[in-house]
Amino acid sequence: MQVSLPSHQRGIASIIFVIIFPLLFSVFALAVESTRYLQTHARIGDSVEVASLAVAANATFDTTTNQELAKGIVDAYVPDGEITLSDINIVRKSCDQIYGSNCGKPGIYDKEGLVFTEYRVTLSSEFESWYPEDDYAAGYEETLVLEGSAVARKYQGFTIDVAFVADFSGSMLDSWNGDTKYLGVIKVISDITQKLEAFNESTELELNGQRILNRVSLIGYNMYPHDGSRYYSNVDYYGNYSSLTWEWWKNIPNINFNATVSDPLNNKRTSITGRYAQDYSSFRTLDLTEDFPSFRSTISRFYPSYGTASYEGIIEAGKIVNRGKNVRKLIIVLSDGEDSPNQNNSSDNRYPGYAALQLYNRGLCDNILSSLESNNIEGRQVEAKIFVIGFGYDIDKNPGLKICAGEDNIQSADSYQEIYDTVLELISEEVGHLYFRHYDQ
Repeated sequence: MQVSLPSHQRGIASIIFVIIFPLLFSVFALAVESTRYLQTHARIGDSVEVASLAVAANATFDTTTNQELAKGIVDAYVPDGEITLSDINIVRKSCDQIYGSNCGKPGIYDKEGLVFTEYRVTLSSEFESWYPEDDYAAGYEETLVLEGSAVARKYQGFTIDVAFVADFSGSMLDSWNGDTKYLGVIKVISDITQKLEAFNESTELELNGQRILNRVSLIGYNMYPHDGSRYYSNVDYYGNYSSLTWEWWKNIPNINFNATVSDPLNNKRTSITGRYAQDYSSFRTLDLTEDFPSFRSTISRFYPSYGTASYEGIIEAGKIVNRGKNVRKLIIVLSDGEDSPNQNNSSDNRYPGYAALQLYNRGLCDNILSSLESNNIEGRQVEAKIFVIGFGYDIDKNPGLKICAGEDNIQSADSYQEIYDTVLELISEEVGHLYFRHYDQ
């Protein structure tokens, strides 16, 4: 049986609905708006995390560039916001500014003590409410300020002092792999410095107020290295001479092998006066530098001639990198043949081939490395390596350099590209990695 409500009861229901509707709408509005703001706040948090990593990776001093980069990321994460550059604050701090003299020391803020630059990205922006509070319904204010902050650090892989010990003997005038040997080697070294230059230009990391930079040197050698005005020798002689003539066959028998090997980095330099009439070489020792354009311009004018005495270049390289400020030291020997021998008598003590074996067998290179690694820079132990790249000949026929570098640190290259790839791998280390943490941690 159908029962109909009295008309006055239907009126009461209408009144009740009118009374509770604002409450119901308020609950609806608050639920929708709260969900929206919770989601927006989460998106802001995600966006500033990504923005801080991107800004750290971008590694530039320009604040506006960094703000624009961060804004692009935030806009993608928070499409309903009206974010402006002024809403984004980016604070850059160096490791020195945060840790002072402890910057770069292992165990203070991380195990390795890598140097870093820190970026703090903070966003504070107003958002308009969809259902603002009014006289009839509860809700949020017309505009609400939402914020998010994050910190990222760009860590510096250890920069390096590189010494190229380059053979500038007469055989480097021969053709190999489509180019004259010495020109191919100069191009490889030049290309490597362009990589180092690009890194140095992009890095902004500092230690004790100084920018951290990769540096490179070159020690050319034939029978001796050259300092720009004359040849010189790095081995000790029994006569303790202040100078010797260019007549190497008279000098080599007077080498004090034990004294040379015992303290190679402190061997005195002996001037070599005059030069062999048919030595047409033109090269000189270049000290460590970060001025790569000048370095490239200088080595482009070098020219090889005459014989080969690798130990003279290696000792000089050890001295040069020992004066460098980077904790990593790398000596790269580039040679197209063995030290000049007497072809008929390998025991002839007048020739570099004989002297090289005497020095390397006595531990010359091991002592160079141990002397370098006995030092520390900014509380960190020096890491050093000697690596030999042979090309255009059988490296097994040059036992001296194999003894010097060790089996694991010598390679025979089949092309200039392979030389380049090997050198780049040797000097390349992770240039930095990113570390994220929340601002309030």
